[in-house]
Amino acid sequence: MDIVCIKVGGSTLDSKNFFSEFGASVASVARRHFPVIVHGGGKDIARQLDLLKKEYRFVEGLRVTDAETVGVVQMVLSGDVNKRIVNALLCAGIRSIGISGVDCNLFSASRMSVGGQDIGFVGKIDRIDRGILDICIANNIIPVVSPISRDGAGNIYNVNADLAASELAKMLGAAHLVFVSDVPGVIVDGDVRHQISTSDVEGLIASGQIKGGMIPKIRGAKESVESGVAQVHICGWKGKDTLTNELTMGTATGTIVYR
Repeated sequence: MDIVCIKVGGSTLDSKNFFSEFGASVASVARRHFPVIVHGGGKDIARQLDLLKKEYRFVEGLRVTDAETVGVVQMVLSGDVNKRIVNALLCAGIRSIGISGVDCNLFSASRMSVGGQDIGFVGKIDRIDRGILDICIANNIIPVVSPISRDGAGNIYNVNADLAASELAKMLGAAHLVFVSDVPGVIVDGDVRHQISTSDVEGLIASGQIKGGMIPKIRGAKESVESGVAQVHICGWKGKDTLTNELTMGTATGTIVYR
């Protein structure tokens, strides 16, 4: 059975009935593929930071993360959001487990910069130890992965979930990587571009057609395709049939990134 990596997060998690629909959608996919789920939760993080009156900013779609903020990010993602998704899968009859990049050293990370700028405790994944995932696969337990990661000295890093999903898909040799976004696909000139070549990605970013949080998503898609993932999909959430439709020829409505 081939592997499908599914990334969810952001405003999608706020969609009405999302959690019950997501459980049903993953159950449908699991009949033909083995799903590995990676999640973000930017809106949930923002709400918690606002409650704490903690200011924040973004650089190329990545949240600048100081020592206080990384603790909040870990609490929200690995604690609250992760367990809500696991609970939704369990309610749909799917055996699942919530883990983070910290657990069993799944993701070994190091500090990254953007355009020479220090953006704090924001990490890039240097190595993946798939041991915990192999245990899940062997026992048909669906892993739900929070992208929070650590380095060898024990520093905790906020890793962008889109980039984490891309690295995971590449390492696992996934047949598909699906980014479930808060928009119906990649918008170019006001409409969904249903197919984008990897050679067009940087030009679309430079021209301003792709911006904000879509930048790490489209770059992760590009790198995944170039590293052997057969198809990368970027789509919006349209109910319990979303994942099945996006993975089926002729019914996909989002964007497919191809080489």
